Amino acid sequence: MKRVALIGAFCVAGALVPTAFAASTPKTVTLEVTSVGVSVVSHDKAPKGASRGDTIVYHDKLLNAVAQFGEAKGADVGVDHGTMTFTSAHAARFQGSATLPDGTLTLNGKVTAVASNLLTIPVTGGTGAFVGATGVLVIGPGSKRALNVYRLTIAAGNVA
Repeated sequence: MKRVALIGAFCVAGALVPTAFAASTPKTVTLEVTSVGVSVVSHDKAPKGASRGDTIVYHDKLLNAVAQFGEAKGADVGVDHGTMTFTSAHAARFQGSATLPDGTLTLNGKVTAVASNLLTIPVTGGTGAFVGATGVLVIGPGSKRALNVYRLTIAAGNVA
């Protein structure tokens, strides 16, 4: 009888293992928003021009670049803000966040210039549907309006 109970316990445990792994399998999500500048404040320390210690503080409105979050393309879906701090004349770090309908995303790390005048910033966490999010924000060219594409990995149980 103990043997039957033990075999049954292993069968039940075996049936639960795939479910547990499926629930924890991360998923990738791409979000596309247009960032519209609300305010930009630059602090240029000596020497004049981009140099270590200079900062730029951004505040932006976010509009859907595609239909998402249950809203149409062009809908106002959030805000972002952050500070870019130059570590040299040609290198910077960014610290900030984006607030969207499903939660917030934390942006923190090295700003990297890539092809076609794009910049990338690491996504290092979040709240709501974005808890534990990792990935990258790709910022398109533009001084007043720019396409922001978030390429994220999030827990499968989150709804983003």
